[in-house]
Amino acid sequence: MENKITPKRTIIFCVITFVLTWSLVAVIPLKGYPYGTSIESMLIVSACMFMPTIGNILTRLVTKQGFSDFKLAPKFKGNGKNYVLAYFSFIILIYLGVVVYYLIYREQFALTGGIMYQPALEGQNLLLMQSISLVVSTLISPVINVIPTLGEEIGWRGYLLYGLKNSCGSVKAVWITGIIWGFWHAPMIAMGHNYGTDYPGYPVVGILLMVVFCVFIGIIESYLTLRADSVLPAAICHSAVNGLAAIGLTFVNTSEYNTLLGPTYAGFIPFIPTIAAGFYIMHRIKKEEL
Repeated sequence: MENKITPKRTIIFCVITFVLTWSLVAVIPLKGYPYGTSIESMLIVSACMFMPTIGNILTRLVTKQGFSDFKLAPKFKGNGKNYVLAYFSFIILIYLGVVVYYLIYREQFALTGGIMYQPALEGQNLLLMQSISLVVSTLISPVINVIPTLGEEIGWRGYLLYGLKNSCGSVKAVWITGIIWGFWHAPMIAMGHNYGTDYPGYPVVGILLMVVFCVFIGIIESYLTLRADSVLPAAICHSAVNGLAAIGLTFVNTSEYNTLLGPTYAGFIPFIPTIAAGFYIMHRIKKEEL
């Protein structure tokens, strides 16, 4: 079938996407841009989010596959439940993760500001200001980043997931897509993304933890993609994650914390509820035969 995503096309997609992304990321150290703090590095990382979509398009052009099944149509009709889940699932999971972390590390918790407190705000109602900030950021997080997250999801969930599903079935496709997505982040992790560079086992442990992170986030995103037959629910999920991943830092009162453990969502402890949810969703994928 001409339009089918074959194993060969899946490999071509991965090669194109990785080469484009890693070549672009290499500009950061080659030019000496400070990672995460310079405008140049932030623009480059933002551009990287669109490389999976470019990989999707180029693969279709190179292999003459066509664009009739691009998975970009939202397909709202009959998918209301999937979009509600996409909007709220990671909001709930991320806040649950914050609770779990601070139940374990109670000594790090500060309700009003923590280390984010600024002397210029002295005398202000910090609790009110922080509450408003949290409510606003929570409500807009699933949609504020949806354009760049579509840049990734059109590739990962819209092409790779379906290509692997064609060759090895949904369950294996979900696992493998998450693993590939995680390793795609390797050079960014090595430069300090999410975990910095000062932790035991740098950068291998950080890269492996990022793979776990992507696998279990990817399970939920893939489930909603397969149910809706659209990448938009995955992009909404991804947007919520990007928008709220650092929310745990709002309450931390010290800079002496282990980035591998938290308090950001990329740390292992805040991620525990998502791992539990991921295993449950994998059961649903098998049961519903998606």
